[in-house]
Amino acid sequence: MPGIDLNYFIRQANKLTEKIEQRKQELANEKVEAASGEGRVKVVANCIQEIQSIKIDKSAIDPNDTGMLEDLITAAVNAALASSRQHMQKELAKISGGVKIPGIT
Repeated sequence: MPGIDLNYFIRQANKLTEKIEQRKQELANEKVEAASGEGRVKVVANCIQEIQSIKIDKSAIDPNDTGMLEDLITAAVNAALASSRQHMQKELAKISGGVKIPGIT
């Protein structure tokens, strides 16, 4: 079609991809925290869904009830990952204007 510059659109898409990748690298240094069991288990994750640390209060450790501790850890990890995912999606949507780009955002 006359008047459409496909190279322009390709350049814009490449710039957008670069901005998104740069922001993803920055998100690797941003942290979110979640807790379960009234704060007895705390999990810190970065904003690219990597667990950075898990802290367990001694009061959460009951040798006779390891299932409870496992549940607290699972809940805290899932909450941290969900928070991380939400933060990342929100930040990348700022760059992409809310457009979902498969494999990128």
